[in-house]
Amino acid sequence: MTTELHAAPPSTDELFAILLARDLRPEDRTIMVGANMPMARAAAVLANLTTHPDARILIGLGVQSLGGGVPPPAVHPFVFDPRTLAAEALMFQGRIFDDVSRPDVFFVGGLQLDRRGNLNLFGIPDGNGGWKMRGPGSIALATMSTNCRGYYVVMPSHDPRTFVERVALISALGDRTERARLRLPGGGIRLVLSPLGVFALDEAGELQVRSLHAGVTPEQVRAATGFPLEVPDDVPTTPPPTAAELATLRERVDVDGTLRA
Repeated sequence: MTTELHAAPPSTDELFAILLARDLRPEDRTIMVGANMPMARAAAVLANLTTHPDARILIGLGVQSLGGGVPPPAVHPFVFDPRTLAAEALMFQGRIFDDVSRPDVFFVGGLQLDRRGNLNLFGIPDGNGGWKMRGPGSIALATMSTNCRGYYVVMPSHDPRTFVERVALISALGDRTERARLRLPGGGIRLVLSPLGVFALDEAGELQVRSLHAGVTPEQVRAATGFPLEVPDDVPTTPPPTAAELATLRERVDVDGTLRA
């Protein structure tokens, strides 16, 4: 069973978890995980077990720090699953907004992302005061994206409906020009992950390709993006997970296989 487990290629969510854990910076000490993001929860726990043993991980109302050998929490699909309430400590209700308003780093998904890095989690209006599609909303997102040192965007799909010229509504302001004009204190977007590749904002504040995942072509990502995207023909391939990273993720973090489901 162990041999079969190690031999299986990484799923997209496993790749996301490992890429996120790799990119965390030494100064990231308070890590906030968004709702319904099991890959981000796994990334935070993986980092806490390896590169960031003194990190403080905020998952729902729970606070984790695994550096002292505490068994890691399981990875569940939704952050408010009652099973996630097993933690080293719980935040006091009266302090929760102080605790979560200024994490060093956090992770968030989106319904839409535009070429300037703006994110929409509200939904898609129908033009008549209603919704074509209602999103989960953005509780605390504006505050965290404004103040934290940096945040990661994980897009579950990559097509012209999700990577758009301009988002319908802004839940998190990623546009560097606007952030500077408004004097927002936080560092803004660090990376954007999608099933096709890794992206970041360039010096002009436009979304650019950092790498494409194995087997993805420049033509494929251009066709899947709803705005002109510069993709060099010699764009790097995303470095795959190492055997050691996968083993730690599967044996110690995601033991129930949530990310492989």
